[in-house]
Amino acid sequence: MNKVKAIALAVIAFVAVTASAQNSVREIEQNIKYQEKVVEGKQDSIKDLESQIAVLKGRLDSLNKVSKQVKEDISALEKLKKNHENGIKLATKTRKSHYENRDNLVFEQEIADVLDNPYNKRDVEDALKSFEGMETKDVLKKKSLVENYGKYTKELREFLEKQKIILAETGWAMQDSKSDVYKKFMKGLKGVSYWKIYDNSTKNPSIPYLDKVMENLMQQVSAGLNNSHRFEETIDLLYTSEF
Repeated sequence: MNKVKAIALAVIAFVAVTASAQNSVREIEQNIKYQEKVVEGKQDSIKDLESQIAVLKGRLDSLNKVSKQVKEDISALEKLKKNHENGIKLATKTRKSHYENRDNLVFEQEIADVLDNPYNKRDVEDALKSFEGMETKDVLKKKSLVENYGKYTKELREFLEKQKIILAETGWAMQDSKSDVYKKFMKGLKGVSYWKIYDNSTKNPSIPYLDKVMENLMQQVSAGLNNSHRFEETIDLLYTSEF
């Protein structure tokens, strides 16, 4: 197979996958709208039933005596009303489930990749638009990560740039946990905004790309912060798209 043909097939495959994913989102959104119509219809039915029940209860009051038939009619209408109320609960629950599927799918398709790669201003701006209309709390929690990705990257990079100067002044000597350079380095690192997120990444959402950078950095800390080449490479990972 020649190179041009291979590229063409790859493009066709990518378009097919993308179209399929978009169809899945549309199908879920159609199901959401259907459940909303179900709820709306049942709410209208309940209002109508409540009006009928009120009329029948008024008849009971005016009769000044027990009317078995009217009471049975009221009971039947109240039972029907209860069925509609249960139907609303089910439709609302189903709608929520569809919304969770939809929001998670949109996140995986349009946002997750942004956090798996170096910060890019344009990609972040596009990703933030994908959060519009979302309702799922677990997904919305990740919005602040996207919003602050640039800030976290810039702050960490600037901290490391300053530390590079300090470490160079020591001649890139081995730093153990008792040295002042080590202690000040760790104190400063724990002071950057992303540290708290990284430190709790096993329990809360985080930015995969920055987690890898932090893990790389912590390996260097454990090794004594004496590798200038590797330290420089770590800083380079944070020089990304303009802020």
